[in-house]
Amino acid sequence: MATEKTKTRLLDRITPKVLVEAKQVFREAGLKGVIRRYGWKFFAVFFMYYLIRDVSLYILLPWYLAQKFT
Repeated sequence: MATEKTKTRLLDRITPKVLVEAKQVFREAGLKGVIRRYGWKFFAVFFMYYLIRDVSLYILLPWYLAQKFT
């Protein structure tokens, strides 16, 4: 009998385990369960990550490109 290797998706390989666990906790216990398990710091880090990412993509990058081409 040959063992079959299952292919893992790229997203599954690069997603941090804490996010996978938090997603599972959210599915089982909802937002209150995630807060109980990880606390408010998890949400603060999550919010800051998206704030920095969005400011970089939607404000700084277009501003830089506009300055470079004018």
